[in-house]
Amino acid sequence: MHSINLKNISKNFVERTWRTTLGIGKAITVNALNSVSLSIPSGKIFGLLGPNGAGKTTLIKILATLILPDSGSASVCDYDLVSQPEKVRNLIGLVNANERSFYWRLTGRQNMHFFATLWNLRNAEKSKRIEDLLDLVGVKDKADVPFMKYSSGQQQRLSLARALLPDPKILLMDEPTRSLDPVAASDIRKFAKTDLAGKRGKTIIWCTHNLEEAREVCDTLAIIHKGTVMTTGSLEDMQKLITSKSLYRLKIATQPHNLLKKIGIPVSNVIENNGMMEIELAKQEAYIPSLLNHLVRQNIKVYSCRRKEVALDEIFEKLVK
Repeated sequence: MHSINLKNISKNFVERTWRTTLGIGKAITVNALNSVSLSIPSGKIFGLLGPNGAGKTTLIKILATLILPDSGSASVCDYDLVSQPEKVRNLIGLVNANERSFYWRLTGRQNMHFFATLWNLRNAEKSKRIEDLLDLVGVKDKADVPFMKYSSGQQQRLSLARALLPDPKILLMDEPTRSLDPVAASDIRKFAKTDLAGKRGKTIIWCTHNLEEAREVCDTLAIIHKGTVMTTGSLEDMQKLITSKSLYRLKIATQPHNLLKKIGIPVSNVIENNGMMEIELAKQEAYIPSLLNHLVRQNIKVYSCRRKEVALDEIFEKLVK
């Protein structure tokens, strides 16, 4: 089942300057999204991966009903994004980096009470919900401290707690770990993956330009560049796009190079050390069992054979360039 379906979503913006305002220059149209089509599964973390200016935030704003697409259609849990925006808003929570909409002189708890009232939560229900969320995201001990004294990580945790106030089915997380230190960023990633998606079944859209973060957090990825979705799928699917062969690292007892050539092992990528050889092979998966069987029959000791994953940054670079 898919929580979100997008079909041919496009969005253009007009860049204006003082020259265009005075009618001197010509306004420039920027194509932020170009016919974006995506189907996002329920209960998973879906990564939007792309460089700054790729269109990720524009897509998040459209899903949050903050801006309208110029063309295309979209639905969130079967509600139309354009004609039923109120229904959609009740299903989503938005987490921004560099959050500025909190009241800095109010405490974390006071901020939460204010936003809970906007969500029409009342009395005992509101108080219990707030206390549960402050405890859930780990800022209960800072609840009575003014927001201006929160660290970046604590601000981001409170932002996440606020997004969870209406208990949304879908969380839109726009670069949620930007500007956070490594420990705080790791905590946010683990919390999203193990608790929100894992235990609570939330559907999460995670925007990032951090390749390793995408690898760690996301179940499925979409690489977006200059407003266009280049490809979607798992990391393994993307690896297959740039090469039909897998890279294997083989460790065997040292052998003469002429014997390796006869077996069909290239000697250009051989590293010899302490009576062992480490060899990298680019081969089809079906070829590996017969190769290992042949080595054993030749009484050649095989210490290990493992597949080496193609790095995500290599996939990203090749797809974009």
